[in-house]
Amino acid sequence: MHWIVTLGLWLYAALLVGLSLRILMRRRAVGVTLAWLLLIYVLPLLGVSLYSLFGERYLGRFRAGRARTQFRFYNQWLEDVSQRQEVSAPINSPLRPVMELTLGSLRMPALEGNHWRILDQADAVFDALLADIEQAREWIFMEFYILEDRGRVSEILTALIAAQTRGVQVYLLLDSVGSNRFLSSKACRTLCAAGIEILDVMHANVLRMFMQRMDLRQHRKLVSIDNRVAYNGSMNLADPRWFKKDSGFGPWVDLQVRIEGPIAAIIQGSMIFDWEMETGARLEAALSWPQQTQAGGSLMQFLPTGPAFEEDILLQVLLTAIHNAREEVVISTPYFVPEDALLQALKSVARRGLKVTLLIPRRIDSRLAQYAGRSFFDELLHSGVEIRRFTGGMLHTKSVIIDDHLVLVGSVNLDMRSLWLNFEATLMVDDPDFHADMRRVIDRYLSVSHRLDLQEWRQRRWYKRFFENLAQLASPLL
Repeated sequence: MHWIVTLGLWLYAALLVGLSLRILMRRRAVGVTLAWLLLIYVLPLLGVSLYSLFGERYLGRFRAGRARTQFRFYNQWLEDVSQRQEVSAPINSPLRPVMELTLGSLRMPALEGNHWRILDQADAVFDALLADIEQAREWIFMEFYILEDRGRVSEILTALIAAQTRGVQVYLLLDSVGSNRFLSSKACRTLCAAGIEILDVMHANVLRMFMQRMDLRQHRKLVSIDNRVAYNGSMNLADPRWFKKDSGFGPWVDLQVRIEGPIAAIIQGSMIFDWEMETGARLEAALSWPQQTQAGGSLMQFLPTGPAFEEDILLQVLLTAIHNAREEVVISTPYFVPEDALLQALKSVARRGLKVTLLIPRRIDSRLAQYAGRSFFDELLHSGVEIRRFTGGMLHTKSVIIDDHLVLVGSVNLDMRSLWLNFEATLMVDDPDFHADMRRVIDRYLSVSHRLDLQEWRQRRWYKRFFENLAQLASPLL
């Protein structure tokens, strides 16, 4: 019996040492590495189990293999688009280094000639989307984390069936976890019966748990119609009058950007890429090569990110944008659990004398993320960052505004999940008019927010500080 115990201890030690070496060899952020090492040594059984499920960005063999083979075709498509219509940002534009970084990493061109509307009310989004669906002639692509068939979303689904009936090809890409209830609903079966193609993206079940990570999610909120009109933003296909109505967090506050112009074809191409990565079917007929347009309209660039792409490009873009700021940085995000480099960048620009404003909801629907985020407030406030807590509901808008030109808006939260794990979408815009309209929205949010005072914050009860610091230990893994 003694030799069995001894053998078990040796195997246990070998497992911990082997896993420790694997974690070290992954060469991730120091905080992430230390957090995993701490977890597997303090709580070995739990730590080993969690790392086996969530420790590495593993897409699954077939999906990852498809993504690798797809890049050659889609990179050539993007190269062709760039040759037909390529615009360089003005030499003094704060967006120039950001655009050059995105072009160099993902081949995504910066295109001008785009016209836009910022839709910051749910009814405005539904009205515009219904009108565009009715005008569709060939293709409708929609990609959402959550689709909830309640309220005005039923109108959208009815319009999609009508479009499919008149010959438009409709494709819906819905996250397996976020849209789980809809994917198993009668409404979903009705759409399928009408001929609409619905894809259960990043399919999650117990059997697949050991083949891919279950927490890698398709978090984008995208629409493209006929390569002509596109939507990108933070709003899921859910009516805020009904969505999580009984959660106690108030109405969800979102926006979508409606775009007409060549960038719509890039957004549609991104969704075609996602469809092929999941199914292996290339919808090449739905791709477009936008022609050179006359000067005018907004200069825009699309940034899709996620485990299939260069893993740190999103963080690099955010850091480049923040460090190139000269006057002001304004950030709106519902979930704020920053990576260390991002935290230091915000503190650095604030200490340079720039006005840095962080706008977050007063309460969010994740207690752990809320406590982890609060653990950074003291050092941010001490560095001169202004923290404003929105009191008008669950602020879900995600945006970064730099000076008086650059705006990044989309589905990205400032937490580790968005930066490293989820498939996200960001629209980058260099246009003073777009900036002014976006500031109008943010100023309206600020008008119903409370400014956090450093001395007041330091007077909170000791047990809150304890839970915040405890949650911070898990922040690299959130």
